[in-house]
Parts: sequence; C-alpha cells; structure tokens
Amino acid sequence: AMGRELFSLFGRSFKLREVSAGGCNACEADTNVLSTVGYDLGRFGIQFVASPRHADGLYVTGPVTENMRIALLKTWEAISGPKLVIAAGACAISGGPYRGHQEVHDGVDTFLPVDLYIPGCPPHPLTILDGLLRLVGQL
Repeated sequence: AMGRELFSLFGRSFKLREVSAGGCNACEADTNVLSTVGYDLGRFGIQFVASPRHADGLYVTGPVTENMRIALLKTWEAISGPKLVIAAGACAISGGPYRGHQEVHDGVDTFLPVDLYIPGCPPHPLTILDGLLRLVGQL
C-alpha cells in the first residue's frame, strides 16, 4: 500500500541522493552495479542523482561517522518534501562492525527517520533492487 501511495507522490520516477557516511565502500560498489545493463535500475523509474535538490529521498551507506553527520544532515535538509530515508547495509542500519566506537553514530536512525532498511554486509544488488521495488510498489 505504501508503495502505490509513494509512487503517486513522486509520479513515475523516484530519484535518490546517495551518501556514503563512512564504512568500507562495499555497499556503494553493490549499489553501483544496479546502474549497469544487467540490472538497469532506470527502467523501473529509479535513479541516483548528483544533487539533493533533484532527489526524492536519501540513500545512506556507512555507519555515519561524526565527520559525516553534518554533511548528511545538510543533504537531508536540501531535499524537498515529501522525502524519505533508506539505510542500506549493516553499517547504516546499526553501525555494523564499527558499532559503539566513539566516532560512529550506530546507524542513520539515531538522528533521521528511516523508511526502508536494506540488510546485508554488503547487501546483494538483488536485495537492494527488491527493497527499492517494494518501496515504490512495483513488486
């Protein structure tokens, strides 16, 4: 139900701004695979964009280190509403292996409202695709 309602808000396209908030970059690598011809994420109307001003939501990877917290919040504020947050990977969900470190915020939901959690370390591209398609009501 949320998917159809969400897609009606955004039309037939859904644009995300990806922010790597620390971590090892494995989640970014598996997310980038979705833009290749094998997956072709764009055919579902989902795209990653360079500017938060063009985005409908925030796609976060990494445990949110202290030095990325302000950048992440500013990116969130630059996205006009309605907007949502996706936490991709164990680090973005709970801090992953960095959990409890004094320079890590133990996941995005410690200061932003998360609408979708995509588990894995890193999440497989098909897991990411499944989560995104379920979110927008195409699966």
